[in-house]
Amino acid sequence: MRIFYRATPYRGKFVISASGTASAPVRICGVKNSAGLRPIIDGQNAITRRGLDYGDSTSTTYLHQTRSIIVIKQLPSQGWKAFPTYIQVDGLEVRGATPTNQFTDADGVIRNYVAFGACVWIERGHNITIADNVIHDCTNGIYSKSTDDSVGDVAVPDFSVSKDVRVAGNYVYGNGVVGDDHMHNTYMASKYITYEFNRYGPQRDGAFGNAIKDRSVGTVVRYNYLEGGARAMDLVEAEDFPTTAQADPAYRKTFVYGNKIVKNGSTGSFIHYGGDHNGSTPTSGWGEPLFRRGTLYFYNNTVVLNGTDYTKLFQLSTTLETAEVWNNVIVYAPSALYPNLRATQEVNPLYWTSGGIVKLGKNWINQNWTDTDPWHPVPGQLLGQSNLITGTNAPIDMTTLALIAGTNPAVDAATSAPSSDVATATAAYPVLYQLDTQFKPQARTITGAAIDLGAMER
Repeated sequence: MRIFYRATPYRGKFVISASGTASAPVRICGVKNSAGLRPIIDGQNAITRRGLDYGDSTSTTYLHQTRSIIVIKQLPSQGWKAFPTYIQVDGLEVRGATPTNQFTDADGVIRNYVAFGACVWIERGHNITIADNVIHDCTNGIYSKSTDDSVGDVAVPDFSVSKDVRVAGNYVYGNGVVGDDHMHNTYMASKYITYEFNRYGPQRDGAFGNAIKDRSVGTVVRYNYLEGGARAMDLVEAEDFPTTAQADPAYRKTFVYGNKIVKNGSTGSFIHYGGDHNGSTPTSGWGEPLFRRGTLYFYNNTVVLNGTDYTKLFQLSTTLETAEVWNNVIVYAPSALYPNLRATQEVNPLYWTSGGIVKLGKNWINQNWTDTDPWHPVPGQLLGQSNLITGTNAPIDMTTLALIAGTNPAVDAATSAPSSDVATATAAYPVLYQLDTQFKPQARTITGAAIDLGAMER
């Protein structure tokens, strides 16, 4: 379905419930004008087609209608185990699902959006692509959901899971709720998800959410530009589908590479990995037993830590979480009072130790970096400090994040994976692309004796 640009926004809401195939996906395609402007789908004062069956009722307080502009889900007439497949939404600007805005529902009743919703809500579906959209001014920008309802169903496996999801080439910014940390630019809980070539801007002024909040299995975050957020990436437990997640080895491996990350460290740690509910016991069905308990592979990223207070890069929940960190450029702004590499997290100390295990390969980092500050000691382990390249002058242009000209310690300095186990784990995830200074993807070609440190080749 093509939606053509026009000067006036389209004020409508819709459900995508059809199924396509790999060669013929169901595509909702925004057609830009000659100036490259996208058609706008605006949730403010939107009108839902009369009689459109979301599966809502008074008993559900019309939740599917009140929390989304575009929702991907099965229709009630399709049955409980149905799910859409091979869906692509691209080329649109979607905005306006906030509690201060109203819409007309399928019964002709004017309602407000709820506080927890999204511009694009994926209730369930397999092989879903959200690409080349501008998504803003919602509570969450994009949200995906998965549950354990399909566990053990041999006939229709994973019917209750959003699976094989790709979020690519979008500009996502200005989402969230003022004073609240539960809504994010994207908030995803999917089985196998890739974020690539996206630009994330700051959240709504006064909102406390993250750029990426992820509770997924098989998470890959690559070639993105991330700016702002309480955390740049909050990679935590699959709280709504833990049985599905823990049965899959991919839950224990998360790949983050080729990204440019810029944030004020005073608002929170940059990379949080493990889980965010604490205080449980080993036999509990929530909290620490559900944490990722695996490895974060963090390589060829360029990270700029701004701020004037505690600037903390990694926050690993427990020593059952490990971060393999190599080939990155890590720059603390001169204003950073405490350029800390790690942060602690509250966990039940009777059973778990916070801080994780961080293993450092070759990375460029400021000479004045510290593991922790004197007032916030971090347990766990930090290994490989002798592998670091340190300096007082950043090897990158602080505006473009490109490597600077002249003698540069980050040029041709990258190494292969730091161990055979890491090499095996990351073999399927080589660094092939980069975002240019205009946030456009381009092939990353080695121009010297070896690949450069960081997210861009000089």
